[in-house]
Amino acid sequence: MTNKKDQAIKKILKEFEAFSELTLKQLSLLEKVLAYDGPDMPDDIIETIRKNEAKLDKFEVSISERIVKTIVLHKPVASDLRMIFACYRMSVNLERIGDLVMNIINFLDKVMDHATYKRSSDLIDNMLAQSSQMVTKALISFINNDKNYAIWTIKNDEVIDELYNKLIKKSITGSNVSDENKKMLLDLMDIRSIISNIERIADHATNIAEASIYSMEGTDVRHMDIEEIE
Repeated sequence: MTNKKDQAIKKILKEFEAFSELTLKQLSLLEKVLAYDGPDMPDDIIETIRKNEAKLDKFEVSISERIVKTIVLHKPVASDLRMIFACYRMSVNLERIGDLVMNIINFLDKVMDHATYKRSSDLIDNMLAQSSQMVTKALISFINNDKNYAIWTIKNDEVIDELYNKLIKKSITGSNVSDENKKMLLDLMDIRSIISNIERIADHATNIAEASIYSMEGTDVRHMDIEEIE
């Protein structure tokens, strides 16, 4: 039974690793789309992102089913259960990150004035890069059993929040918006939605890091100050 249990857990971790890699690939492709210098988005990259999103949804369902079967059939011990539940929590967040990537693509497609977007694009690119790095380090924390990466991720959530506030201000103050200029206002709203979704990716990275610490130590740090975690 022990061998079957270990094999079942290994299958969960293997599929989770593939899930993680595909999510990180989606973030990398999104960075390419946002960095694209032109009013039209690259169709080939967009199509790849859409296909990958369907795969991410299947990963989340498959891992959830594997976890349930493993618990029911093999009755894992407490340490294994912590790891399995942490893996489940992270899978939920990875799937949501995938949804947010699609949200950003859809909002970007709605922006009618390319020049309006370009005024904030440097900060948006920086914000996405920071958020992607947070997701990467949170996942490394879990895979390598490294608490320091998890703590780094949680701390950097404040950096993303600060960038978020700067972007909102720059989007508004950098444009001459009048009551009559409805198109400009709609573009600003869509840009704000893009920024908001990137900020939420960073939030999910923090959730993954917290689940990683739970897996390592059995401590739920979701409502703790960073000083208490360290």
